[in-house]
Amino acid sequence: MKRTKIFTLLSFVAMLTMAVAVDAQPGGPGGFPGGSPPSGRPGGQRPPTPGRDWNQHPDSQQAQQVKQKKKVKDSDTFKVVGSLRDSVSGEFLQFVNVAVLDSADSSFVKGGSTNFDGLFEVTGIPAGGYLLRVSAIGYQNQLFPFHVSNNTALGTLRIKPGATTLQEVTITEQKPLYAMDGEKMIYNVSEDPSIQTGTTEDALQNAPGVEVDVEGNVSLRGVTSVEIWINDKPSKLTEENLKTYLQTLPANALARIETITNPSAKYATDAEAVINIITSAHIKSNQFVSFGVNGSNQPFVSPWVSYMWAKEKLSFNIFASGRLSDRYNNSESEAWQRIDRAGGEKGKDFDTSMYMHAISDDTTLSRSANFFANLNYEIDSTSELSIDGGGFFNYNKSNADRINNQIFFRQPVDSVLDYSIRDNMVSPMGFGHFGADYTKKFDNEGHNLRIGVNSRFSHNHSKEWYERHYTTYTNLNEDRYMLSDSRSAGASLDARYNRPYSKDGELSYGLRADYNSNNSDFNRYNDLDGNTVDQIRSYSLSGSEVSADADVNWTHRWGGFTLSSGLGVGIEQSDYIYGSTQDFADTGSNLNFTFRPSVHLSYRTESMHNLKLNYSMRMSNPSDEQLSSFRRYGEDSYSRGNPNLKASYTHSMEAGWQKFFETFGNVGVEAYGRLSTNEISSLTDAEFDQLLDRIVSYSVPYNMGTSWRYGTSLNMTYRPSGFFNVRLYANLYDYGYRMEYDRKDENGVWSHKIDERSKPSFSARINAWAKVFDQYQITMSLNYSSPTISLMSEQKARYWFNIGARTDFFNRRLSVFINIQDLFNWGAKYGFGSENTNPYYLSSSTNKMLNSRYISAGVTFRFGKLELEQNAKEGDSETGDSLGG
Repeated sequence: MKRTKIFTLLSFVAMLTMAVAVDAQPGGPGGFPGGSPPSGRPGGQRPPTPGRDWNQHPDSQQAQQVKQKKKVKDSDTFKVVGSLRDSVSGEFLQFVNVAVLDSADSSFVKGGSTNFDGLFEVTGIPAGGYLLRVSAIGYQNQLFPFHVSNNTALGTLRIKPGATTLQEVTITEQKPLYAMDGEKMIYNVSEDPSIQTGTTEDALQNAPGVEVDVEGNVSLRGVTSVEIWINDKPSKLTEENLKTYLQTLPANALARIETITNPSAKYATDAEAVINIITSAHIKSNQFVSFGVNGSNQPFVSPWVSYMWAKEKLSFNIFASGRLSDRYNNSESEAWQRIDRAGGEKGKDFDTSMYMHAISDDTTLSRSANFFANLNYEIDSTSELSIDGGGFFNYNKSNADRINNQIFFRQPVDSVLDYSIRDNMVSPMGFGHFGADYTKKFDNEGHNLRIGVNSRFSHNHSKEWYERHYTTYTNLNEDRYMLSDSRSAGASLDARYNRPYSKDGELSYGLRADYNSNNSDFNRYNDLDGNTVDQIRSYSLSGSEVSADADVNWTHRWGGFTLSSGLGVGIEQSDYIYGSTQDFADTGSNLNFTFRPSVHLSYRTESMHNLKLNYSMRMSNPSDEQLSSFRRYGEDSYSRGNPNLKASYTHSMEAGWQKFFETFGNVGVEAYGRLSTNEISSLTDAEFDQLLDRIVSYSVPYNMGTSWRYGTSLNMTYRPSGFFNVRLYANLYDYGYRMEYDRKDENGVWSHKIDERSKPSFSARINAWAKVFDQYQITMSLNYSSPTISLMSEQKARYWFNIGARTDFFNRRLSVFINIQDLFNWGAKYGFGSENTNPYYLSSSTNKMLNSRYISAGVTFRFGKLELEQNAKEGDSETGDSLGG
């Protein structure tokens, strides 16, 4: 790592003030005879080892003096002193930040900086065990354990450029909770004690701009087109598998979360945003084992075990868990729907409307198990090989009973339909992955090569028995049996080569090749025994996709300025076959090209103000499903693709400022804008369907027109002490769209339609963490999201309040926690839902749970080197599952 010395004005003034103050004390700086503590400098005494009390050195003059003093009380506080040197040049390091952390949970206690002579002094430290964190520009951040029972001198600590270990001390990079690095906003999960008993989904809620709704869908600053990466690689998980991953991977297995709202060419993605989840770093020595059990009153119970072994160049981590749950939920929902058939004034002329009220009782029995293993081998000082693999198996059995009252107005007779639905489903699901990564460092200046090979496979199988029985119109009764079987497999090859061309600039080249295949059978029967095939709704899908992406990125630095620009290009070949006995069966092949230019400018001042200005353009091609004319029928609707779709383009720009304060915390503000043209969205209408012999709704995707999103966000962390912090994230934006399309009315006459709408939206999240009585941790989270819109839909407001507590015993060998979700049961009182704002097919739905409040608790036992715990996976406080990627 290149070493850079940055002398900030604020640090200079602070050190000058401290130097004047300590020089005024008897005996010189720090009050030590001779003007300095024993530090190993020429003429000084032999330095004590780190963590040793200098008053206990029998040969030291200070020790003799202290013996004559009165015995100190446990309530007294003490000072910690020492000095820092470059391990290569031997020179003392000036104006370097040091921080004293509680060894139990790494929470911040007090901090300071070195002076002109490389000396530091931190006062007001109570007796106990601590870690000294050293943060030096151009050096690895390092941790030194020590114990305080009196005034303590740590001696001379030598900091190695680029070092990752110091004897048996595990070295991990310690950073502020939030940081800005070029196009990335970084949330250092490992530095956030309030989230350690949660899940990855919980941690995502704390990342700036990220929202996770009640169904597990992820959005970033209101954008739902988000690609999830894991350890700098696309996850390539299916939607449901990804939700399972986020809800089961414990937060204490994470190092950080990077949010990229304006991804550069090197990400080679069609998504509008990227969230990169980085799991904990590898360990270098010893072993650690932990096990425990978690549960809740929903109810569920989940035992788990984690084991980590590491020695010299080899480390191994294994995690396994099981989960048993039996959940019951009662909910009430209502929905209404209107269809414009007259072709008259928008929103006024309707000849069909429907209102539905439903009460549901659902029970879900779930059994799951998952396993993850990682092997990391340091071949030599320049090469490293990492192999990982794992997967999960889930078995769900659900039973749902619903009573519907539906008022359906249909010419020529208005009807009131009362019916009951019974839906039973059995769905086993499995997912597995295996991968290997090789990293080669050619020097310590950033010249390196990384090659990764990954494979994945999944198998989802479900059986469903569906009964719908009417009170009056018994001739409409339906009994169905549905059998679904989906299999997918994929493999990818990733390579990235980084080559600095000077001390201030570098070039990065990336190449990615990917292959995916999918084979699915959807068999539907018009009876519960599977004898009568439903020819309309049964179909099969076979598809494959081969893609290759390449990118080049240039970065150069001028002082505090950093300029990065990149260009990515890609080619994709996809083939699909929709098999059906109907005449709308379809086969197709698509060849698409993409390109992605980007420019990112950032500036960091000497006083640590961080500024950024980014621009990128994203090109998105329609999917096979959006292009295929095949009809996918539901109960009373169908959807199909549009072969005439064109690529859409999104231009994104953002500007941001972030400032970190040593005592206050941090404040950050961003302004952003996004403009999309040729945006693809589905238009829902209604027509008489010959196959179903009734009026049904149908959806077809179109290049609808233009949409925009302009807004600003604020993130702030307030840390008045090392035992309390409050975090605020607020986002205010305006979303709008303008649609232009042609529509044929009931008389067969085409007309040009224009629909334009915009709506301001606001969301806020407040998280608090406190440690009381030096043992108990309390966390609180208050969330609110106002109604938001997207193309032809509107999400209703959502809000919830969570609270939790945790305590440790026997030097953290035993931990116990309890969490209460939705403390005030707002999900039951107010519910959640959405509205379809399509001007020709309006609908609204609201869902309320009988009780959205629930309690979860867990106990954890730990054995081994506790400093390794951050890198060992633990059971999840919410679900008990975990999955590595």
